[in-house]
Amino acid sequence: MQQRDYLSITPKVEDLKVVYKWIETFNVPHFYFQVFFDKIYGISFENILAIISNPDNEGIIFSVEADTKNQNKTTIKIKSREGIEIASKVDEPSHKSVRKEMDRGRLLFYVTFNGGTAYLDIEMYLTTP
Repeated sequence: MQQRDYLSITPKVEDLKVVYKWIETFNVPHFYFQVFFDKIYGISFENILAIISNPDNEGIIFSVEADTKNQNKTTIKIKSREGIEIASKVDEPSHKSVRKEMDRGRLLFYVTFNGGTAYLDIEMYLTTP
């Protein structure tokens, strides 16, 4: 049962080591983004590590859950507002269901998306030090 009362940015615990190794090997910054119906938030991997390495933050800024929507993989749920609001308006894409017939008559059903727009606050990023 969900205990949180906030929307979250959700890195998987199993990915932390892989992402850290990628950054160390290639010296490339890494960011996580969460797209909601109305806004987009982003947070750097460095900030994720800072948040989860402080035990005083657990239960307040983040929680750790085995997520049934994610094959019960252990997932860190960080309050989205701990990130930076990247877009304050999002137009949803249109979507439609598709049925594809595979070999031997097996059917695959999935959803496709078309369009959609995120409105970024470019001025904020140009003036941020």
